Amino acid sequence: MKKLIPLLFLTIIFSCTKNAVESDSAKNKTYLKAANYRDAGEKDSAYIYYALAKDEFLKINDSLFMAKCLINMAIIQTDQGDHFGGIETSLEAEKMLKKNDSITKQLKSSNYNNLALASAKQENYKNAEKYYDLALQNSSEPESQYIYYNNIANNYLDLKDFGKAKEFYKKALKTEDSIAYARTLNNFGRCLFAENKNINVLNYFLQSLKIRESKQDYWGLNSSYATLADYYKEKEPQKALFYAGKMYNIAQKIESPDDRLEALEKLITLEKSDHSKKYFSEYQKLNDSLQTARAKARNQFALIRYETEKAKTENIEKENYIFRQKVAIAFLFTGLLVGLFWYLRRKKRLEQEKEIEVKNTQIKYSKKIHDVVANGLYQTMVEVENQEELDKEKLLDKLEKMYEESRDIAHEDLNEQLEKEFSVKLFEMISSYSSPQQKVLVIGNEQNIWQNVSQNIQSEIFYALRELMINMKKHSQATLVLVKFEKIENILKIKYTDNGLGMGNAENKKLSGIKNTENRIENIGGDINFEKNLQKGLQVNMSIPIH
Repeated sequence: MKKLIPLLFLTIIFSCTKNAVESDSAKNKTYLKAANYRDAGEKDSAYIYYALAKDEFLKINDSLFMAKCLINMAIIQTDQGDHFGGIETSLEAEKMLKKNDSITKQLKSSNYNNLALASAKQENYKNAEKYYDLALQNSSEPESQYIYYNNIANNYLDLKDFGKAKEFYKKALKTEDSIAYARTLNNFGRCLFAENKNINVLNYFLQSLKIRESKQDYWGLNSSYATLADYYKEKEPQKALFYAGKMYNIAQKIESPDDRLEALEKLITLEKSDHSKKYFSEYQKLNDSLQTARAKARNQFALIRYETEKAKTENIEKENYIFRQKVAIAFLFTGLLVGLFWYLRRKKRLEQEKEIEVKNTQIKYSKKIHDVVANGLYQTMVEVENQEELDKEKLLDKLEKMYEESRDIAHEDLNEQLEKEFSVKLFEMISSYSSPQQKVLVIGNEQNIWQNVSQNIQSEIFYALRELMINMKKHSQATLVLVKFEKIENILKIKYTDNGLGMGNAENKKLSGIKNTENRIENIGGDINFEKNLQKGLQVNMSIPIH
């Protein structure tokens, strides 16, 4: 059992800038509230307030505090199992850390450590090694460096490079912090035991255990019990069982489901068959629950960021509305003249663009008709003219083929799209509509959700969503769009939400894009519902049965 305690680096971030925060606390109440939630273990609330604080610092162009918020958010994501999200947020924070002063370097060090931890969790040990090196380069705190040495050694231990692991464990053992010393001592013993099962390493484990008991370091005790259970597994199974039980009890106390699972695994292996059944049943239930929580973790932070972005956008819109009213009152006459002049110029430009677009479309389809229909018809006429006896069946086949080709002129071809995984192509299509002015978020679009979904249904969903995205781009004036996918048993649910102008009334559903979307979903046996009477925005719910 190896616990890298990424939350320790939250303390480093907070402490290394404590004076700066205290001196300006009146202006950073949201940031301080986020820190209080973080210290209280309420990570979801901390994440929300760090996101809000980041937006406040953005308004005053304070890139340093924006980076602090993002690093804290990234560490929370990594600690909650959203490793990819943690990496993404840390990389966003890295862009804010351009200076090279002592505070910025310490923030860089903590940020690189989080990138390393998240990479190691994804078993990308090469990237983890690179980020640990960068963390060390930017750290001037000896105790922080000893923590990094321990983490680097753990990385090498995972790679079974025992020589390198021992080298860095020895560096980490120079720490003066007793809890950090006990952690490294225990890890060093694990490394020696992994390299040679016959070597006597018990003293390392027992000495580490004694320190942790004296300091009431419950997370450390959890690690020691796990190590001793593994050590005694082959030598003295009863002792191994004893320590596995101790690990189970302490894992419950510290409320760590991952460590409870590990302890249950050991108890199932070590306990007699009649007793192991109850542990196995508990293991199954806990594992299912944990997997569900991990799945939710992948989306929860994206949803939180969506909601904060939505609230921020609404506030900006409200402020802009008040500002526009004041400007209109002060400069009404001038504004009307300028607006009229701008409207006439814009109308003329749009008319010209429309004419060009119509001409280009005519040219494109004229060429396709010429290539597909005219040439095909001419070829058929020549064949009929040159044949002495007319084969009606053959002629009908040719005409039918021409009909199919002409009908397909105005349709896109999905063959090329289906060469990639559908989830990837769908994500690329939806995301292509995202811009700095219109943010588009996609949630739940994982490849496993499209298993057992036929190619025909995938194609119709692809076209239906593209119709919605086109309609959004053309008409809605939305600034935020969310497309969420979810499979419940044999029902695929798709929820489209934006904050645009909405449909206004039911008559708008007669627009070709909306009508095409309805027809496509109904053709594959699905239901589609356009929410009415919304004050602002559009919400479309689709349910498609998967057979």
